[in-house]
Amino acid sequence: MKEILWKISILTLFLIGSYYFFMGELARGQVNDNYSKFTHQSPSLIIGLSRAHNGISPKVLDSALSEVPYQRGFLNFAFEKSQSPYGKVYLEAVKKKIPEKTKQGIFILSVCPGSFMTPIQLTTEQEIEDLDKKSLVGKINQLNKDPNYEYIRKGYGGSLYKALIPHNAKITTVFHNDGWEEFRLSAQGYRVSNEDMAHWTSQTIRGYRGMMKTNPEVVSTHRMESFKSLISYLKNHGQVFVVRMPLDPLVLGMENQWWKEFNTEMTLISASFDVPYFNFSDASQYKTYDGSHLSSSYAKDFSTRLANEIKRYYRNPQM
Repeated sequence: MKEILWKISILTLFLIGSYYFFMGELARGQVNDNYSKFTHQSPSLIIGLSRAHNGISPKVLDSALSEVPYQRGFLNFAFEKSQSPYGKVYLEAVKKKIPEKTKQGIFILSVCPGSFMTPIQLTTEQEIEDLDKKSLVGKINQLNKDPNYEYIRKGYGGSLYKALIPHNAKITTVFHNDGWEEFRLSAQGYRVSNEDMAHWTSQTIRGYRGMMKTNPEVVSTHRMESFKSLISYLKNHGQVFVVRMPLDPLVLGMENQWWKEFNTEMTLISASFDVPYFNFSDASQYKTYDGSHLSSSYAKDFSTRLANEIKRYYRNPQM
């Protein structure tokens, strides 16, 4: 009996050791596109949904804003739609990302109709909060650990043994440690064609239309109020900029049909908190690869444009 218990103990220790070994190996590489967002705090943040996740480069901003008096080190803390709509859960996560002594940060709040909408069947604030708690920022308590084993347990989703397999896939997506997911139109052995992008854009439009038929969404008062609370909180730590990202004219037309007064409401909210609202939604010179998200070169160009608008604001806050 003692021999059996001894063997079980040895096997258990081996399995636990192997588990943490593979987690450690995985953490030394690029876990996935969101991992770096959960490894450190930052005094300046990019906040919002996937358009900001793909479309704003922290490195470009930091470089272009070198003469602006702010606490450097942007982190892109934006996610896809299901992970970071405005709400209490995202608000509390953002609070954890900012060092307590931050007073001169810059906070870019990307907005679009999807940032404030919820499925029509969710009728109470608690139902919305329960939904948001299932997101990455809702499931993970330790948002600033490196290595972050909690993230690997709850947010990786793959087999840990893959940590030992060299990653040689020829893909156009590049994940950066500052949280930016860069989408390149070409990589070794692969190139995105105009036909590809036209097809993806048509899929985006069909997807939006299908979602509104099969799982319609409505504007959430909870999300709107949480957005206002976030602006109020961030103003204690620096300067806030509300930004609507560029997108394909066809997708913009759909959004404007769903929420005709969106820009007016964002303007009024921004004015009530004395923060600028930059609306780039019809800046058609910045091309998307799927109707909604900027490809690499346009994301860099747009980040430079955004930085120039921020610099202009610092020179003339009354603009």
